[in-house]
Amino acid sequence: MKKFFYKTIALCIPLLILLVLVNYFGDAARLFGNDYEKRIAQILNDGHYVTNIGNYDERLLQKELISNSNIKSDIVILGSSRTMLINAELFPESSLYNSSVSGATIEDMISIYQLYKENKKLPLKIIIGIDPWTFNDNNGQNRWLSIEEYYYRFINSSKNGSLFNFKYKELFSLSYFQSSIKMLPNVIFGDINPQVTKEKHNKMFTKLSDGSLVYDELYRTASIEIINNRIASYVEGNLYSVENFDDFSENNWRLFEKLILDMQNNEIDIEFFLAPYAPLVYKRINNENKYAMVLRTENKLRNYAITNSLKLHGSFNPTELEMDERFFYDGMHSKESGIIKIINE
Repeated sequence: MKKFFYKTIALCIPLLILLVLVNYFGDAARLFGNDYEKRIAQILNDGHYVTNIGNYDERLLQKELISNSNIKSDIVILGSSRTMLINAELFPESSLYNSSVSGATIEDMISIYQLYKENKKLPLKIIIGIDPWTFNDNNGQNRWLSIEEYYYRFINSSKNGSLFNFKYKELFSLSYFQSSIKMLPNVIFGDINPQVTKEKHNKMFTKLSDGSLVYDELYRTASIEIINNRIASYVEGNLYSVENFDDFSENNWRLFEKLILDMQNNEIDIEFFLAPYAPLVYKRINNENKYAMVLRTENKLRNYAITNSLKLHGSFNPTELEMDERFFYDGMHSKESGIIKIINE
């Protein structure tokens, strides 16, 4: 029995070491510290576009951008990947910066707003992209922990240390291992070093100097057939961050109202942006009772906007916006043509 125990330990230790080493050096979400975000921020703050980027911490990038830029924009975009394509060309008479981050939560929006506030760079207008999962306590999002200190300062709390625990738990995570091992060749051979570019359209994702995003070539130039396949694949699985949306989060709503009130106290013009789902996806949302909170979210936001005389762009429902599959890249991300249509209307 002892021999079996010692053999098991002898086998587990090398595997555990391998797991930790791959997670640390592969570092799929760049949790363990390097200057990657600083290098991207420097390029953007110098007024250039940057491409050949991937798997960086979008929240830490926002911290670098807001803290170290001399630019104070007229308009700031707060939201998720569904608002990342909103760019300065849509507002030719104003300066704009897009501070959207993937999977944004109310904690993200508060944290990034607080960054602008502490750096004395509050804009004249903020356009807030609201997603259904903003008010879902079970959205599964925890990436905001990268900049949690700003969230807790906004809500006047001194809580600390959760990011540390979150980061180092990932060293022992099998799911993080699966993502990190794919990154090892890029780490070893240096294939994803940020590159300065003058072109908006590149083979890889491109971040523009106004903070907005341009998709990579394969995603951007896909045929309608490929897009329909993406939508069909999306609608057959779990819908991003709105599964287990059992109740509307009253706590998140209170945080939302607190954020809006602070913006109003700072004389900021506020607008809301609701990005639509592709028609097939919205049909499922509308037909399945388990997504009833998604519909309630939009209704509550519309009533709030009307009551408080705030402008609201868009809808989760593409039919209301007269947008079919041609306006989408996939099940939940509108093309530039869709963004333009929503803003202009």
